[in-house]
Amino acid sequence: MDKKITVITGGHGGMGKVIAGELGKETSLVLADMDENKLQQVKAALEETGYNVFTYVFDITDSAEVEALAEYAGSLGQVVNVINAAGVSPTDTHTDVILKVNALGTLNMVRAFYPIMAGGGAMINFGSVAAYTMEQDPAWTEVFEAWDEPDFYDRLLALLAPYEFDEFVKDGTAYVISKRFAMYFSQMNVMRFAKKGIRILSVSPGSYLTPMHQKLIDNQPDTAEDQLELVPCGRWGHPYEIAAFIAFLCSKGAGFIAGVDLLADAGQTANTFIEQIE
Repeated sequence: MDKKITVITGGHGGMGKVIAGELGKETSLVLADMDENKLQQVKAALEETGYNVFTYVFDITDSAEVEALAEYAGSLGQVVNVINAAGVSPTDTHTDVILKVNALGTLNMVRAFYPIMAGGGAMINFGSVAAYTMEQDPAWTEVFEAWDEPDFYDRLLALLAPYEFDEFVKDGTAYVISKRFAMYFSQMNVMRFAKKGIRILSVSPGSYLTPMHQKLIDNQPDTAEDQLELVPCGRWGHPYEIAAFIAFLCSKGAGFIAGVDLLADAGQTANTFIEQIE
């Protein structure tokens, strides 16, 4: 039982599988996602490089399935890292799914893995650069802090009532709220995780060229072009860059980094909201 385990949700996704390629150098992997065939493809590729890989099919919006994932991972060894990279965006999903996967999924993961994680590692949830486009309204905070109430989801959904006039705006706002929750809930848990010797934090990627981002480029090319113009280096991020960042955050060298959201957007947010020196 001294085997060290890293659990990665979104395990066959564009970021998840690249992160696995980094963290699999130091720990065994549990890749969790919804598509068994895709998980097996990633598992086979990683095993060719000598990694020790397990897979688990689950629905992150189902608390019982998330608890079962945590129990399974704990049966394999010491769960030292949990990378919650599962997520959906408004490019191909709508409000209900966005809130359930991004917000309830984060809640389910934190609640299920807190009891079984071993000390010395980190739990990293994924926010988004989009979360920085709107300030956190006090009404959002009030709902976020009701995370343990039985009507929590209904309260989240009610925050979107003012946007019923436009489905596009509603979906986009749902995405922002869901990622704001992932960031805020991570910070709400920093003290109790620290008592177990675990760091919890969130990372907000900018525009990385993953299959999810490619959907935005394909489905909303004008929006993608506008985004790219705001990125100071003039290119999309490479998935291996976020993977290397996550690997550092799980290392001993990042032992004093906890309870924060780390924005990895190549300066896009600063360029958008801060007047730049010419």
